[in-house]
Amino acid sequence: MLTKLKKFEEKKQFTQKGLTIQKLAVQLETNSNYLSQVINDEKGMNFNKYLGDLRIRYITQLLFEKNIYLNYTIDTLAKECGIASRQNFSDLFFEINGIRPTDFIRKRKKELDNNGDSSGSALDQIKGIFEN
Repeated sequence: MLTKLKKFEEKKQFTQKGLTIQKLAVQLETNSNYLSQVINDEKGMNFNKYLGDLRIRYITQLLFEKNIYLNYTIDTLAKECGIASRQNFSDLFFEINGIRPTDFIRKRKKELDNNGDSSGSALDQIKGIFEN
């Protein structure tokens, strides 16, 4: 089951809009109770938290790696990672990164305007997560 979950993560299948634990269980050829238990035991969080975490980390990484994403609307960023609501996306982004997506984008653009020098910035801490 962990191998299947790893493939699910690697293939970015968590970006599917409307993904539920039941739908994922069918895709992984298991039942939702077992899948829930595996996620709780191995990932240390429930399914919804796991899914939200994957989605926000994915979009945050894109914001660091592909500057074009800095020009997308919050709605578009939310849809890109599979989150239907702008508000849910913004709240989750803040919960995981400690900064609102609009502030993150503004600061990232400013960093890039200053030749990409982000030393000592709040974004450094977030970026560190993706470099490990």
